[in-house]
Amino acid sequence: MKGLKTVLWICAVCCLLAFVFAALPWRAFTAFSHWVGIQPPAAEAITVFMFRLSLAIFGMIGIFFVILARNPLKYGAMLPLAAYGLVCYGVFFLVGSIRYGLPVWAYAGDVIFGVVAGVLLVIFRKKAKQSSTA
Repeated sequence: MKGLKTVLWICAVCCLLAFVFAALPWRAFTAFSHWVGIQPPAAEAITVFMFRLSLAIFGMIGIFFVILARNPLKYGAMLPLAAYGLVCYGVFFLVGSIRYGLPVWAYAGDVIFGVVAGVLLVIFRKKAKQSSTA
């Protein structure tokens, strides 16, 4: 159960950080784009809005992970959603990044995090269910 909670809290903190990034000025996004080695997106209103909206949605997913982390076995059906959602996130991130020609080091962390965290949640969930039924 401890491993399950630890992974869920790590996921929660990582996703909640998106709220901080959503509040950063647009110059921070363009500086990050230059640092990663890609052309920064145009500062059009819809682009800025969609970036901030997607970051806010990631923050809301962080709240979902906080709820799960507080009492994982209470929300049994949501654990597989979180686990397989993380794995899908990693795979989609990998495919999209390759498709759009991003440098490997720019997306490797997200891909590894999503797949590893998702697989760990599946493993720890099974262990927690076995120990709770015993």
